[in-house]
Amino acid sequence: MAKKYSNYISMKESRRIIKYNLKQMKYYEKLKRRKLDQSEYTTVMQDENNLIEIDNLETYFFTDTGTVKSVNGVSFNIPKNKVVGVVGESGCGKSVTSLSIMQLVQAPQGQVVGGQIRFNSSDLGYDEEGRKLAYDIVKTPTKQMYNIRGKDITMIFQEPMTSLNPVFTIGFQLDEVSFLRNPSISKEEAKEYSIEMLKKVGISMPEHCYKRYPHELSGGMRQRVMIAMALAGDPKLIIADEPTTALDVTIQAQILELLRELQKSQGCSIMLITHDLGVIAEMADEVVVMYAGRIIERGTVQEIFRNPLHPYTVGLQKSKPLIGSSAKEPLYSIPGQVPNPINLPNHCYFRNRCTRCTEKCGGEYPQEYKVSDTHSVACYLYEE
Repeated sequence: MAKKYSNYISMKESRRIIKYNLKQMKYYEKLKRRKLDQSEYTTVMQDENNLIEIDNLETYFFTDTGTVKSVNGVSFNIPKNKVVGVVGESGCGKSVTSLSIMQLVQAPQGQVVGGQIRFNSSDLGYDEEGRKLAYDIVKTPTKQMYNIRGKDITMIFQEPMTSLNPVFTIGFQLDEVSFLRNPSISKEEAKEYSIEMLKKVGISMPEHCYKRYPHELSGGMRQRVMIAMALAGDPKLIIADEPTTALDVTIQAQILELLRELQKSQGCSIMLITHDLGVIAEMADEVVVMYAGRIIERGTVQEIFRNPLHPYTVGLQKSKPLIGSSAKEPLYSIPGQVPNPINLPNHCYFRNRCTRCTEKCGGEYPQEYKVSDTHSVACYLYEE
């Protein structure tokens, strides 16, 4: 039976996995609750112009059938005052990467098990050698993370209806952000600030919206409220996790325009997560392409769209419908399936779906090859 069904797990193997999972989850949860001196979770930035530096990040989920390697050695930077787009198929690890930055991975099953996330905080100065100090979010205790999350780093979630509490008014939820940011603020000042934020995101009658419940607003209005909540803490980084997925095309264009304007006026960085290449082309300065928990290509938006190198990036662009394309021609789709994240192969993850596969692709997973100072790709086709 074990030979017939590849996903079959015996009772003995199941007990072994559960025992291993409990041990791992207990270990990583204990690390989060440790009382550490600040020096133990601070490090130095490699480049002071970066706001976030992600270095070999590993985020795993301990499931009953094995360990899912959702993020498996991801490294990229988010520069100051830039929009970095993260693109890829559903399940490639985009959202889990963003949740790792926020320390919001669903615990205890989900845990950041390795790597560094260096956050260039203005609260920290320079060390004796003149290097910029930063928080290592992977090591930062949960209690300390409360001072960063919602203030310096905020997130706009994918579906606003599930992110807003249906039993509280919009004003109550916005005021809560102000009280967390500044506990000494009065109710009147909090209300005034909340109405100001609603006005800033383009809501025409902010006093009216302030008194309403989430279900009384349209999808576009709710998304604007979520953006207002994200901006209320005056963040340095906004993580936008597919902020326009639940909206129609006209509202989507308004929200993207609003985000672009706010990014310039606030002087913050945006990590934009989406699988819509049109949104990336419109918004991003730099692009990171993910596949099966790894980065396969990264570069400026011009390099990725004008000169895509990895066969997967080329396939993604061909999969997008064009206005001038013939209605008789079927839309291109990348053949095959993403490998099982529990039993990932040692070779290139895209090998079984690639039309340009060579004999070398069956060897070790390809390293990242630099094509230019800003453009790199993980593919043996560009080894030389």
